[in-house]
Amino acid sequence: MQQKRLLIALVLSSVILFLWSFFFPPTTPPNPNAAATPSPAATATAVVSQTPGSVAPTAQAAPLPAPVNTAPQRTITVRTPLYDAKFDTRGAEPVSWIIKKNKQSQTPIYSVGGRKEEKKPLELISSEGLNRQPRMVPLQLQTGDPTLDTLLSSSTYRVEGVDAANGDVGLDLQPGEKKQLTFVLEDPSGVQVRKAFVFDAEQYATDLSLLVKRGDQAIPQVKITIGPSIGDQGVSHHTFYSVAPEAVALVNGKLERHVAAAINGNKNSPDRLALNGQLDWAGVADTYFAMVAVPARMTEGLEYKSVAYEYKHNGGSPEKRILVTGLVPVPSDGSRNIIYSGPKDHYLLTESNKYISGAIQRPIDVGGLIDYGFLGWLSRPIAIPLLQAITYLYHLTGSYGLAIILLTIFIYSLFFPLKWRSSKAMKQAAKLQPQMKELQEKMKGLKPNDPRLKELQMDQLRLMKEGNMLGGCLPLLIQFPFLFAIYRAITISLDFRQASFLWIPDLSAAEPYFIHILPILMTGTMVVLQLVTPTPAQDPLQKKMMAIGMPLFMLYILWTAPSGLVLYWLVGNIVGFSQQFLINRWTKSDEEVSVPPPAQGPPRRKKKIDATASG
Repeated sequence: MQQKRLLIALVLSSVILFLWSFFFPPTTPPNPNAAATPSPAATATAVVSQTPGSVAPTAQAAPLPAPVNTAPQRTITVRTPLYDAKFDTRGAEPVSWIIKKNKQSQTPIYSVGGRKEEKKPLELISSEGLNRQPRMVPLQLQTGDPTLDTLLSSSTYRVEGVDAANGDVGLDLQPGEKKQLTFVLEDPSGVQVRKAFVFDAEQYATDLSLLVKRGDQAIPQVKITIGPSIGDQGVSHHTFYSVAPEAVALVNGKLERHVAAAINGNKNSPDRLALNGQLDWAGVADTYFAMVAVPARMTEGLEYKSVAYEYKHNGGSPEKRILVTGLVPVPSDGSRNIIYSGPKDHYLLTESNKYISGAIQRPIDVGGLIDYGFLGWLSRPIAIPLLQAITYLYHLTGSYGLAIILLTIFIYSLFFPLKWRSSKAMKQAAKLQPQMKELQEKMKGLKPNDPRLKELQMDQLRLMKEGNMLGGCLPLLIQFPFLFAIYRAITISLDFRQASFLWIPDLSAAEPYFIHILPILMTGTMVVLQLVTPTPAQDPLQKKMMAIGMPLFMLYILWTAPSGLVLYWLVGNIVGFSQQFLINRWTKSDEEVSVPPPAQGPPRRKKKIDATASG
């Protein structure tokens, strides 16, 4: 019965709607240009304005009509000796940014995703972001008004600074040249935007001036997007030694570094990170490359957003990756902002600091882009001189591999006196071990108030002083900062990237073969070095465990390490073995260590009592 009633109601409703449309047809709108269907942005605004309790929109936040684009959509390609940048006039956004050359060494730069016989350009802009809807690319404008933001990103801008008025065009810069490219938007709704870039053929840094108006009112500050996930897009797999793009910024004078996974898993605000305070600069960077925005003056309101997705390389196992994008507040009153898009190389960043500081008229140091690790305070002062030494040796030998070998020999030769002292201390401590154990056995059954215990403790302290374990270990510990520093020198310098040596195509990465020869050789030499190095432990089983277990652990740790670092360790093992062989031979005559026997407490005490009795 209920189904029948429902059917009758539907039929009657259809008849009423038909008769109403027949007798009262809709009138034609007087404006033929008015859209019959509102744009998605306008619909969204209407929904918000009708929400109960919402504030009535002001004149500035009124719904904008669909953009009337009179300018054609074009592609503008900027070519400099250092990079190629391709801009789409829709949104006035870069859709490609390829780094071509190392400014200092003048050597070409390629992506690690290519091969020696088939090189691949190094693209900074993520293809995943390009393929998303809406598109996610760098240097988009964000005002906080979704309707206005949609208009700014979907409109086609007029171009000033190129010769041709229509069609795709290139803007070529010769060495020493500077050229300006301006994108202009003048929408009927009253929105006016001027987005001016000044490209310098000698710099990775680009000037960016923004002027945004809505009617007669200027919008003093907007946010520009940096990202998503700037870096070498050819990296097939991110590891500990090849980090994924991360957020880096200088806020309130403090360097902020946040990995994308932490932003994605933020419990308080998932996929969003707000960094409040005075912003000096902010960007996104991977191991070797970065894009950074430096505002004309210090601003506030920096935030980062993230989006997770699944990545598969050539049909391999999927890897979770995260697009991280910085929303950097910059003045939009025509002031001169700086966008640095290039390598995270120590020398190049130092040079860029001078250029950016002069342009912004305040001290800028983007050297914080380089990650020196949690021991940066220790490794950074050593890493830079080591990098300078390797560069000098490279100019002498023409090979970074030979430069690392020569530097390793020099460092180990420098520490040879310490190694000598360490070996002698270890040998003496090993020979004193039986006597130390004998004293410990004698002390086991004694009470704390026994007079003999004090004498045995004095003998123990004397043996500990003669076989000082700290004297043997401390010289070895001094060498560890150099190990961290050489790793940082290899990973922060663009010169090591794709520098070949023997069968190794790239000293900054692991060997691209199924079998990694260098780590295996390093493990074998480490086993030999452990066996010939004296240790205080006399247990043969314990010594063999240390000689085999530690090298196998290091093999696991360094299997995917940069080849340059493993080469340093391998050569260090060979030099260390040679030094240890000489030390063992030269100290052979000192095998017998004259150690006075421990004092016999009870007999002396007995003689003293007998003497008293006889008196």
